[in-house]
Amino acid sequence: MEARVALVTGGLRGLGRAMALGLAREGHPVLAVGHIAEDVPEVERASAQLPGRLQPLVADLREAGECDRVVAAARERFGRVDILVNCAGLTFTYIDPPRFRRPSIQRFYEVGDEIIDNVVAVNFIAADRLSRRVAPAMVEAGWGRIVNVTTKLDTMNRAGTHPYGATKAALEMATEVWAKEVEGTGLTINIV
Repeated sequence: MEARVALVTGGLRGLGRAMALGLAREGHPVLAVGHIAEDVPEVERASAQLPGRLQPLVADLREAGECDRVVAAARERFGRVDILVNCAGLTFTYIDPPRFRRPSIQRFYEVGDEIIDNVVAVNFIAADRLSRRVAPAMVEAGWGRIVNVTTKLDTMNRAGTHPYGATKAALEMATEVWAKEVEGTGLTINIV
């Protein structure tokens, strides 16, 4: 299989790191992006086994300029972006960290504006921005893959997880619309 350049958000830990490592092990150059600098050494250790194929990058995807920087870094390092995996996400563990240590849940009206803004910015807006920045070149090349990572329905609509589920529902609907708009171009857009 031809090597394809991948940009994986949330790529410094958890599922994103597993996907970044899997792609790199299969011979694909990968820019693994995350927001926690302490996660970089783990990816750097793995990249030593995959010379030139796995590059970690710390970025705050809540900011439009950071989304631009991430795409530019992938293109500068590897020449292009063929695959975008939007795996970055702030979950209910960010929204309400002590949730499992108390008997009640945090209601939607108890969630602060800053948390709402951050979750929406990472879970939906960053995926939208990055997809819009890489899609034109993919369409022009006649090949590309955008994969948006979501969650299962019973997690999406679980009490106490607002706005996590709403952002994942928005991403799912956007993915469906985007996929229809690029049909026949060689770019596919899917949900995992």
